Amino acid sequence: MTATMLRVTWLPGDDRLRGRCHCGAQAEADEPVAMWEWLLAHPDHPAGGPVSLDPPAARPPAHLVRST
Repeated sequence: MTATMLRVTWLPGDDRLRGRCHCGAQAEADEPVAMWEWLLAHPDHPAGGPVSLDPPAARPPAHLVRST
């Protein structure tokens, strides 16, 4: 029987997490739940990495500049 290792570490100087699956795939996320869901989804995640698990950031609204 072989043991599988899943590892989650904090990135130095940041609040982001990096996860590494036993298959070698890596991902980064802000949320621990998203990270563990990704790790436990093996083999349904792509190999390689690191990939970001965070949703795309919302763009701030454009500002209207008028000359008066």
